[in-house]
Amino acid sequence: MQATPSTILCAERASGPLSLGLLVGGMRQRLHFQHRHTQFLMLDAGGDDALHVVADHIAAGIDPHKIAVFEPARVPELAELRTRFADLAPAGTVHTTALLAALQPSFVSPQAASAADVTAANQIVRGINARAGVMLLAEAQPLLAQRSPFNAPRVALDVPFSADVDTLARAIDAIPAGATLGLPARETEGHPLFQLLEIFEADIHFQDDLKAKFRRGGLSERVIRAHLGDCAERFLAPLRERRTALLAERNALQRVLADGARVASQAAATALQRLRAAA
Repeated sequence: MQATPSTILCAERASGPLSLGLLVGGMRQRLHFQHRHTQFLMLDAGGDDALHVVADHIAAGIDPHKIAVFEPARVPELAELRTRFADLAPAGTVHTTALLAALQPSFVSPQAASAADVTAANQIVRGINARAGVMLLAEAQPLLAQRSPFNAPRVALDVPFSADVDTLARAIDAIPAGATLGLPARETEGHPLFQLLEIFEADIHFQDDLKAKFRRGGLSERVIRAHLGDCAERFLAPLRERRTALLAERNALQRVLADGARVASQAAATALQRLRAAA
């Protein structure tokens, strides 16, 4: 039985090229869900920064026809929703409440809103529904559990995934040993080297074999680093080329943002129509 498709609200708070750490966490999550669920990707960036974020996502495999990428400033209905909720929601959660009311996500990533803000927004939604006597707005849930395959790495991995091969090699060499990170001996789950391996090594069976040998003590972290450097470059070299080509077509990137804003605006307009009809 297939799971019922859901709507997921994600966000990217970037002011430059996206990092290896994002590939481990948020980007991998978006790629995993893009063929299963509706997603909104909200950018906390504008101008040239926003175009770079769009180029990074598309180069990594995000399909803008499946994920609506938008800047909140391009969705005018959000301003009206913030005004409507100004007297109902705590000052710090008005923006989150407006977003959740506008887009009606089933799940919200921690980059888009904290679990506490989602809880506060849900309280406002319950009050609105109770006063209307019908369910005008749906509640949302925080997306990530404590133990998730998409958890952020234990180290920053701030190097851009568009960096050159030598910079990437130095970044991989600089990843601390598992023991330094507080992991049990021979643990692969949550180990940044193996989190990256899951992205860059296309052969799933070979991945599993490397993990099994490492757990048994048959491979060292040094060997894993060497293999990771090789497969990372094979994976990332085409991404760098796609990113360069995409940035040369800035009008196309602007259209992606315009299309995403249109989709978000249509969803927000529908929510506003329901709220106005119930007033």
